Amino acid sequence: MTDIRTLLAQNLKKYRKILGFSQASLAEKINCSTTFIGNIEIKKRFPSAQYLNRIIKALGVKPADLFADGGDSEVVAQFNNLHKRKVQLEKDVKKAISKVFNESDL
Repeated sequence: MTDIRTLLAQNLKKYRKILGFSQASLAEKINCSTTFIGNIEIKKRFPSAQYLNRIIKALGVKPADLFADGGDSEVVAQFNNLHKRKVQLEKDVKKAISKVFNESDL
């Protein structure tokens, strides 16, 4: 069985990278220092419940996802696919809005 700090460190880094967040951008989202995020990822620090809640919210994962053992590849794949669809949807919405504003200028 893997140590809880190791699970958190691995999963935090994995989900952060899938979302394209740097340590600094995640730190900004949860109102902490970049060093704090880095220290969690190297198992030097363990976040309080308050920070765990902030991390979960910022990453858009379930609490169990941060502590899943064995890197459940199916969950990661689903999360990655959802994120890709979200990014594409955001692009499509921006494009549609831009088109509406460009046409209204005519």
